[in-house]
Amino acid sequence: MKRTNPIALLGLTPFGFAAGFFADWAFVVRGFSAIRVPWSLVITTIVLTGIVIALGARVRWATQPKPGRRIDATLAIQILTLAKASSVGGSLIFGGVAGILVYTLTRPVVSTELVPGAVGGLIASLVLIIGALIAERLCRIPPDGTEGEPA
Repeated sequence: MKRTNPIALLGLTPFGFAAGFFADWAFVVRGFSAIRVPWSLVITTIVLTGIVIALGARVRWATQPKPGRRIDATLAIQILTLAKASSVGGSLIFGGVAGILVYTLTRPVVSTELVPGAVGGLIASLVLIIGALIAERLCRIPPDGTEGEPA
């Protein structure tokens, strides 16, 4: 599996931005209140980051050349897939929250209650992206054997 390209993650961010911006715009135009980024999103995103890094560290620990350390290759691939999905999801969340924040800040009257949650969401999604990329690096599995030696 190829590593996640950070440029590809930057390419996904405008899609999240457009979704967040236009969703917030649609709610306000219809007479509903603006979207508030909940603090539970911030907390859940940071907890998810910790879980992804811990699982990646588990794979790294199991691949060290010491006797008795094993990990199922399927489990390692599943953890790697979780790390890749978390980085993609984090970039989409970052874009969506950024769109909500930009729409909130460009309104004639800015509600100060909406800004702290959105800023927290931006920071938490950046933490998720960075943590997922770190976990992806931790999930590298060494080859079965070296060249010239039987596996």
